[in-house]
Amino acid sequence: MTIEAPAEPRTIREVVGLFDTYPALERAVDELLTSGFARCELSLLAEAGAASGKTSVELADDPAAPRTDHFCTEALGNAEGSLIGGFAIIPAMSGGGVAAAAGATTLAAAGVAAATGGVGAVLGTLLAVMLARRRATDQAQQTVEGGQLLWVRTRSPELERRALDILERNAAHHVHAHDLPV
Repeated sequence: MTIEAPAEPRTIREVVGLFDTYPALERAVDELLTSGFARCELSLLAEAGAASGKTSVELADDPAAPRTDHFCTEALGNAEGSLIGGFAIIPAMSGGGVAAAAGATTLAAAGVAAATGGVGAVLGTLLAVMLARRRATDQAQQTVEGGQLLWVRTRSPELERRALDILERNAAHHVHAHDLPV
């Protein structure tokens, strides 16, 4: 019987930086995405205050820091539009269909569809506004707690140098690379 030596812990390299403003972070993300990095290699702090009172500087090197994927502003706008549209179309189709099945005239069924769709659109809009406000509040809170963190996983020393340069050029501070256990 042979005894194998314990496997050495595996790590990956990543670059991290803190941003004082969301527009600066977005510029860095845009440049990273056009410079050979995949969206799945980028992550942000999941929620402000989610890490039991630690500052952003303390969380930068914490492998247990809660992370989330980065979603560009356009994708979030699309999601908000889908909320509004979904909440409008489902009640409109249901209301119009029920009215037509009950024998209402075409004009009456269209009126019911418009009314129920309008109510649904208002509800969808309220939800979209609530989500946008929550995101803005979270971004502001992260800034107060020391900055908005951006982690970039790197696959090679050349990509690590590129990520460091991009973050520094786009107004990040506390920019550095470290090993992350996997």
